[in-house]
Amino acid sequence: MNATNRGVNRAVLFLVGLVLVAAGSAVVLASVWPVAARIWGTWTGTAVSWMQDADEASRLSDGTTLSGFAIGVLAVLLVIIVGAVTVIARLGGGRSSVVIRDEAGDGVQGPVVIRQGFASDAITQSLASRGEILASRVSASRVRGTDVLHVSVTPRQNTSPLDVAGTATRLVDNLAILTGRETPTLISIRSGVRARLAGDQPRVD
Repeated sequence: MNATNRGVNRAVLFLVGLVLVAAGSAVVLASVWPVAARIWGTWTGTAVSWMQDADEASRLSDGTTLSGFAIGVLAVLLVIIVGAVTVIARLGGGRSSVVIRDEAGDGVQGPVVIRQGFASDAITQSLASRGEILASRVSASRVRGTDVLHVSVTPRQNTSPLDVAGTATRLVDNLAILTGRETPTLISIRSGVRARLAGDQPRVD
């Protein structure tokens, strides 16, 4: 429920996780295996020596410690920071506790805010009264400045997804009539072990 592509999110998380796992594994091996410790010491010593040589060789002048190598490192860090800020800005604000907000209320009414809990209670209680619905959950997110409602429904096995979607849609429409505002809504229908196990079990209220 944000403005970032899900595939990009997963790829970034995978790469970050891979780097962290590799670094952690190297540290553990260096601490418990003498051969790995020697290799680690040799590699880090070589890397430090290379950076020192590169810094000295790229000095801008004899009277300064500023070097082209240091400028390059700062430029790379700046690119990383700008990229991180851009990704954070595209996240769209993440989860929100507000479903509907009207900042331009007239007269004594003033701004109107309807919280996510109100919509969640209204929709989940209505869905709970239906025998073909095992569970439901309602959340709200802020996407590019717009409040978006997410209704997640888990029906019993062999229940028509089309019927479940129609039921959830009618409830969302009723909420819009009640509040006088239409809210962009995503309806997702889930299935899993719980739905299969409860498929043939009678419901007792």
